Amino acid sequence: MTSEKAALVDDVEAGGRGGGDATFGMTVITLMKICVGTGVLAVPHAFSGAGVVPGFGMLFALLCWNDWSANRLLACRDLLSDDERRRFEAPGGESPLGALARVVAGPRVATSVEVCLCVLMFGVATAYFVALHDFLAATPLGPALARAPRGVDTFAAACLALPLSLVDDIGALAYAGAAGLCAIFVSFACIVTYGVEERTAVGWAQADGFTWMTPTSVSALASGFGVLAFCFGVAPLALQLEASMAEPRRFASAQRYALGVAFLAYAATGAGVARLYDGLPCAPDGVAGNVLDDLPRGAPWTTAPSAVRVAMSVVCVFSAPIGVVSSGEILEAALPPLAPGRRPLFLRRLAVRGGVAFGAATVAAAVPVFALIVALVGCLAVSFLSFVLPPYLHLKLALSREPAAVALDAAATVLGVVVVVFTTSLTALTTAAEVARAAAPPPVVQSG
Repeated sequence: MTSEKAALVDDVEAGGRGGGDATFGMTVITLMKICVGTGVLAVPHAFSGAGVVPGFGMLFALLCWNDWSANRLLACRDLLSDDERRRFEAPGGESPLGALARVVAGPRVATSVEVCLCVLMFGVATAYFVALHDFLAATPLGPALARAPRGVDTFAAACLALPLSLVDDIGALAYAGAAGLCAIFVSFACIVTYGVEERTAVGWAQADGFTWMTPTSVSALASGFGVLAFCFGVAPLALQLEASMAEPRRFASAQRYALGVAFLAYAATGAGVARLYDGLPCAPDGVAGNVLDDLPRGAPWTTAPSAVRVAMSVVCVFSAPIGVVSSGEILEAALPPLAPGRRPLFLRRLAVRGGVAFGAATVAAAVPVFALIVALVGCLAVSFLSFVLPPYLHLKLALSREPAAVALDAAATVLGVVVVVFTTSLTALTTAAEVARAAAPPPVVQSG
């Protein structure tokens, strides 16, 4: 997830509800940056476990569902009465999505929305720390980290990221998003180059384990859905993005262009890399949860794999504050206001954001599996905000203002709830099993 996503999710000061000057092209690019973030490193793993055909199906369904849900949120805004519109637009220390939920469904639903946004952005920070752990463990530092106490690398990263997390404006971190996209592009170029070299050496025949049609398990299918949902997740940002445009009426077209390009990029990287690495010695059990893990591990510092991993580790340190700042702002807005004075405000910000940073580092150390973190956050937070909340809010308004839409909204809400509960439950079970496996002591080998 990139800086644009974090900035737009929780722009509590500006609210993002006024007129903007973003052009059509700028909005398309912003949406593309929102879709293509660190989660793309887990997309080949999602295709590898879910199967290529089911992966394509889920990807296309998510594209259509995100587009429909985003338009449903905009339709909710358009159905507000004049008084409701004034209450929605009034500054209140909350995200625009939370403000809409408060006006339409009451403070309890608004609180749930803010909690989900906080969980989502906490998950973003955690995913960056897990990715950093994966990157460093595969460099020549790996043996030293294996002997060190668990979490030493993620806590060190949190210490480095905390000063960057104390900025007043999330926009100050915008360059981190651009650097992250460049690093991801270079990483995939390295991944594809290495895969082609290895595939040429062992032959291009398809291995028996590659799944075109069927997932390896129901859990793999649910996890794949969570990864792909995490990667899209543009629906909760529709209100802010539309308001930022000089021509808001063109937002729907901009969104479809961006989602279409993201779909093609994910389909190519997911299916292409999964097929390329199928049966290679570096990926005997399918593509790794973080596809960079399939590059040579422990390679000398001077080789491309280690250089890419170090570069991505630095990007993770600079990008983790995106999630820390966003979730920290939500928590700070929920606290009682302080008396005027810079020092109390700074100390509270330090305490709150420090707690978020080190909390994310703790979770990253406990669940050091990048794909599971991405999948769990995608199944729970992104799916709720993208697939349950928009039709539910529209249903609340449609009951009295647009009766013809009630049946569709009700069906979409029920489907969204089923998807969230089913995929989150399966992914949570997989995550718990992985945590237990990681915490278990190594087997004792008895001598003959």
